Amino acid sequence: MSDDPAPPRERPSWGLALALALLFVLLGGTQLDRYGVTWDEALGDFFFGERYLSYFLSFDARYLDFEADPYPEGHVPDLRASPFRVRPWEYYPLANILAAATSRVTSAAGLFDPLDGFHAVNLWLGAGFLVLLFVFAEMRWGLAPALLASVGLLSMPRVVCHALANIKDFPEMVLFSAALLAFVTAWEKGSVRGVLGAGALTGLALAAKANALFLAPIYLLCLIVGGLPNVWEGRFRELAAAGLGAAALGVALPVALWPYLWPDPIGRIGEHLSYVSGQVFQVREESLLSPLQALLFTTPPLMLLAGAIGLIPLAQALRRRDRLAALLFSWTLVTLGRMYLPGAVNFDGIRHFLELLPALTLLAAWGAFWLQERVPRAWGVPLLVGLVISGSLVASVRAHPHQIAYWNALTGGTPGAFQRGLPQAGDYWGMSYRQGLEWIRENAPEGSVLAVPLIEHAVAVQAPLRLRSDIGLAHISIPQTPQVPEGAVQMLRGLGSERPVFVMYVVRRDWRNRLTDECDALPAVAEWDLEGAVLLRIVRYPQSPIAPL
Repeated sequence: MSDDPAPPRERPSWGLALALALLFVLLGGTQLDRYGVTWDEALGDFFFGERYLSYFLSFDARYLDFEADPYPEGHVPDLRASPFRVRPWEYYPLANILAAATSRVTSAAGLFDPLDGFHAVNLWLGAGFLVLLFVFAEMRWGLAPALLASVGLLSMPRVVCHALANIKDFPEMVLFSAALLAFVTAWEKGSVRGVLGAGALTGLALAAKANALFLAPIYLLCLIVGGLPNVWEGRFRELAAAGLGAAALGVALPVALWPYLWPDPIGRIGEHLSYVSGQVFQVREESLLSPLQALLFTTPPLMLLAGAIGLIPLAQALRRRDRLAALLFSWTLVTLGRMYLPGAVNFDGIRHFLELLPALTLLAAWGAFWLQERVPRAWGVPLLVGLVISGSLVASVRAHPHQIAYWNALTGGTPGAFQRGLPQAGDYWGMSYRQGLEWIRENAPEGSVLAVPLIEHAVAVQAPLRLRSDIGLAHISIPQTPQVPEGAVQMLRGLGSERPVFVMYVVRRDWRNRLTDECDALPAVAEWDLEGAVLLRIVRYPQSPIAPL
């Protein structure tokens, strides 16, 4: 292989890429009202996004006093129920600020309610990334592989659910991956501006989540495995200056965007890193899942097969010191490998290393291109690409709106994941509480009480907008532990003899308590399932003389 970058195969299909991006926005926008506020968002993501946005729009220091409430009476959304509002070291600024801004704009325009408006930020982030990924793949491999890389990624069930209800990990996936694509393009072409752009994207990714700390070792490993192309020969000073400038942007941007750091940047960055490294002591052992199992069991099987085929041209290209091969090798090795470092933990399926999935779909696209050059019939590869994308789309549609509970055929689907006792086999984040709240709003008698023994804070944040004002929300739990106090259970029993009391909870075997165990034995007044595996239950509690619904 020549040491110079290969020329593009053809001009990119901008019209098709933009049409696909528009379709993603339109389809996603029509479905946002099926996804509720999730665990981490309710803890603090929404709260800090709103506060930091208010601060940057006014530079009023009151917004940085997180225990105060500087908003006028009736301010929407009312985020005072966010339990971790006094833990700013846990919450990154960028994606949360963008989500809060999107919420204000879309809710003012009447497009979404304020909470769905937070999620709407992922629609335009995902659309932009779809175009970027499509063009990147098409210029190297052609149309069918480009569709596999871009549409294949954004149709995978676990990506769909995070795109529609996760303002932390999905934006991180987009920015992390965009930084790597910018880096390899600049590396191949010898573009100083491209190197600086990759540095800026690295800084933005780091302002979204600490996963971006691992971009640096990916860059370094890429340079070691792939080497410098001829276009950089004799330009050492220019290259060094570009690298230093990129590094400066990578550090300066997250600091500039995170007001919490400003009074003591070194000390507070250390405080944040201490929190990140201390996760190993915070996560319950029964919640841990092997990262490789998470990848194999939550990815549609045909996408896994296509990605495995892509390993063949990857291995061949690595021997030629191909730069794209070096990128995908380094991207995959570092992203998956960091999950096995001492002290690393994995829970919540694949969301903690979601940025691996674009590398997987690019490998799948390369595998399709490799086959395209070897399969004698022209329709063979488009058929494969169509099957892979269709497999992901069908899985997402069948699981809608519970894609967060999708497990593939290797586990026997969602029921098999439950039977195997896999951690977070159901709706571990509480997305489905949106459906439960709708049922309560439409069916609960006047003056009812709702108790939520798991992820109560996610319902508390939604309640002002999505729970009838005559229905009381009983506060019986705290987010750090699945346990509920004995006094809370006794209180509910007492209330149940006077008023209708409903207990709503997601079925999560690694996060349960005495109240959920007791309610498991009671008949449900409403249930939601996926493939027959129950994800969400509402029961009348206790079995009282009040007439049933």
